[in-house]
Amino acid sequence: MKAVRYHSTGGKEVLAYEDAPDPVPGPGEVVLRVAACAVNRIDVWARSGRYKTSLPHILGTDFAGEVVSAGPGVEGVGPGTRAVCHPVVSDGTCLYCRRGKPNLCLGRGFVGIATDGGYAELVRVPAANLLPTGPLDLKVAAAMPVDFGTSWNGLVSKAKVGPDDVVLVWGAAGGLGHAAVQIAKMLGAEVIAAVGDSSKSEFVKSLGADHVVDYSSNDIVQAVKSITGGIGASVVFEHVGGETWGRSIECLARGGRMVTLGLTSGPKSEVDVRRVYSDELAIMGTYGQSKSDLARVLELAAEGKLAPSIHAELPLSAASDAHEIVESRKVMGKVLLLPP
Repeated sequence: MKAVRYHSTGGKEVLAYEDAPDPVPGPGEVVLRVAACAVNRIDVWARSGRYKTSLPHILGTDFAGEVVSAGPGVEGVGPGTRAVCHPVVSDGTCLYCRRGKPNLCLGRGFVGIATDGGYAELVRVPAANLLPTGPLDLKVAAAMPVDFGTSWNGLVSKAKVGPDDVVLVWGAAGGLGHAAVQIAKMLGAEVIAAVGDSSKSEFVKSLGADHVVDYSSNDIVQAVKSITGGIGASVVFEHVGGETWGRSIECLARGGRMVTLGLTSGPKSEVDVRRVYSDELAIMGTYGQSKSDLARVLELAAEGKLAPSIHAELPLSAASDAHEIVESRKVMGKVLLLPP
């Protein structure tokens, strides 16, 4: 099969489009023919060496396709099944797995990091990770797991966002951000979209954002206070990391909730903890999503209530160009790789 692999970590130039052995399913596994694979920031981090992977390695956490073969013990999923892969690898036996939270598994990992992923014509995955897509377009399905599933986990499963909320979404034009804007609006919340470039304003408005703030040229805390009559946002969707953590907390109303799920700008920040306890703030870590979180956003996509925006579709051979787009921070929505 054709695949994109790297034999050593480094810049986008280490990504090589080459022949690789066809995967063979083991017990409880299937082989999926990949229709589309989305590119995520985690791919860039792994390629550059932030995460330890096998070498040579095939990236790709988000993908959908059609089952071509199944290993021993697989039931209910056979050749021809159209499916998307839940991206969390778990042992299936620990306390958290038994509670339906494989994203908290003691042995957790991500497909495409802990195992080879979807930057290939074929990929081997646990059959238990598959969710049938039915008639949902496979490109749409491939664009949803990390961004929409994780956003749903943070905003719904954790923060319980509803019509009375004002939600500030950082990086609102990117993968996670554009998913969070849609989900928050669908739940009836008022949405403040924070973007780093005013050229993205119309895009986030088209997703349903009620207000847009360019945080590169405006004081985000003052802007949020002005929009909310001095109260602040009841929920902040924080996925930028250390650079914005302090401001995120300052943007919160009393009794507010911050959903935190990323560290693009780094893992460390100085925070005045007095605000956290004196204003009874809740900080909610969000790591991936449960299978039920992903199943729900797929249902909503099939109903036309959620829709990933596809920034670009590139052939698998152009994976390095896809990484360049993601690293440029100019992406609006998702970048997809399409195998031959």
